[in-house]
Amino acid sequence: MNIAREIRALNALVLMNGLKPIVRSPLWLVVELSFPLTLIFFISLYASEKAVSEALIGAAISLMTLSGLALQSDVVWLRVELKFQDMAVASPISPTTYMLGLALSELAYSSPAILLIIVLMILRGMITLGSIPLVFLSLMLCWLFATSLGFYLSTKITDLRHIWALSSLLSVLISMLPPVYYSIELLPEWAQILSLTIPTTHAALLAKDAVNLTSLTLLNKSISLIILLAWTITLAIIAAKKSTWREK
Repeated sequence: MNIAREIRALNALVLMNGLKPIVRSPLWLVVELSFPLTLIFFISLYASEKAVSEALIGAAISLMTLSGLALQSDVVWLRVELKFQDMAVASPISPTTYMLGLALSELAYSSPAILLIIVLMILRGMITLGSIPLVFLSLMLCWLFATSLGFYLSTKITDLRHIWALSSLLSVLISMLPPVYYSIELLPEWAQILSLTIPTTHAALLAKDAVNLTSLTLLNKSISLIILLAWTITLAIIAAKKSTWREK
C-alpha cells in the first residue's frame, strides 16, 4: 500500500465532501445547529441550570451521532446518483481509505457546529483538563458507532428517499428519545431499563459524569464504557463484513 497516496486520497475526500460544502453552502451549518440550539433555548427558559448543562452534553452527542448517520446519504448519493464510487473502484485507493475519507468529511462538515457547542460548555465551566479524556472518548465512540451504522445501511438501501426518512427516524430514536438531553432519573424505571440498551445513553452518562452532572460508581462507569465499546465494535465488524465495494 502506498501510504502517501492513501493520505492524499483522504485529504481530497475530506476537502471535496467536507470542507468545500461549508464554503459553498454555509447556510447548512445554521440548519444543522438550529435543532440542538432550539432545544437548549427552550430548556434554558423552563428548566434549571443543571438541565441546560445536560442539554449541551446532549447537543454534542447528538451532533456527533448525526454526523455519523449522515454518511449513509452521501455514500448512496455518490454511488447511485453521481457514480463517483465507480471511479473510486477504478482508482488505486483502497475501500477502507474511501470510506474513512467520507466519514472524516462528514466530521469535518459538522466540526464548526460541534466546536460551538464545546465552546459553550467551556464558557459554562463544564470542561476541565480532567474531564476532557472521558468527554472526548464518549463523543468519538458515538461518532464511530453511528458511522458504522450509517455505512452499513448505505449498502442495504439504495433509494435516497428511503435513506433520508430512515436517517430522520434514527436521529430521533438514537439522539432524542434516550436520556441524552435530559437526566435518566426523569424516566420511569421501565423506561430507564429500555434506554440503557441504547449506546447514546451510555455516552451521555459517561460525559455527564466527567463534567460532574451525575455521579457514577466505578462499576457503573465500567459497564457503560463496555456497552458503548461493544456497540461500536459490533457495528464496525458488521459494516466491514457486509459492505459492498464493487457493484455486482
